[in-house]
Amino acid sequence: MRTTKVLRCLGAALILLVSLGAGASLAAPLPQTAMWVITYPSDGTVVSGQVVIQGSASHPSFNSYGVLYAAGPTPTGNSQWIPIVFSVPNMVVNGALATWDTTQIPNGQYTLALAVYGGGSTDPNLYFVNYITVQNEPATPTPTPTPTATPEPVEGGEQPLPPAGPIEIPTIEQPPTATPRPTTTPAATPGADATPETDSGSALEGLISGPAIRDAFMTGVWIAVMLYAVGILYVAGRAALRHFLRQQRRPRQPS
Repeated sequence: MRTTKVLRCLGAALILLVSLGAGASLAAPLPQTAMWVITYPSDGTVVSGQVVIQGSASHPSFNSYGVLYAAGPTPTGNSQWIPIVFSVPNMVVNGALATWDTTQIPNGQYTLALAVYGGGSTDPNLYFVNYITVQNEPATPTPTPTPTATPEPVEGGEQPLPPAGPIEIPTIEQPPTATPRPTTTPAATPGADATPETDSGSALEGLISGPAIRDAFMTGVWIAVMLYAVGILYVAGRAALRHFLRQQRRPRQPS
């Protein structure tokens, strides 16, 4: 009998513990998904005026986020980054990240960057939007009215009008023109061709000649070098932005 009571007490305690654990799990907040993206504007967008930058900035250990811009179509090591917003402590999921006033900057191409910081980290997660064109209409100047000149009156009364009727135009005699003497056209020589024949094979030989092959090879080399340089500039741009953001978040020493 006593054993049955003990078993019942243990069963009740076990049910209570399971219920408390389930309630705690339901009350706990759902973990946030790491996401940092700008959905508008996208690459190659033309913008003007007040631009609402849309996207998401979230992280399981979210700390803050910032939105920055720099002149130039893509990030480089020399990009000068200017914050639009920075150290925003609230996560954003599919909403407005910042408002960019493009009327305060010159027309041209720019790059946007989103930086999301996790807790305890000074190295942000970055997202870039390239080839953004700012195109604001210039202010139209108001034309200044031009005063109309008033004719001054002529002393002594009104000016006399020219006499009515046709006006005779004097005839100017031209000097006699000398008549050119006829020239004798030389007769065509028998057997001579009027138009020289074109050697069709010379053009083909020019295409496959040594200089043409050398020029094509050099063009390919230059294209490969340019692609490699663009990749280096992109990597340098990311590194420069990370360095700039570390400087922004570093605590300043009191003077």
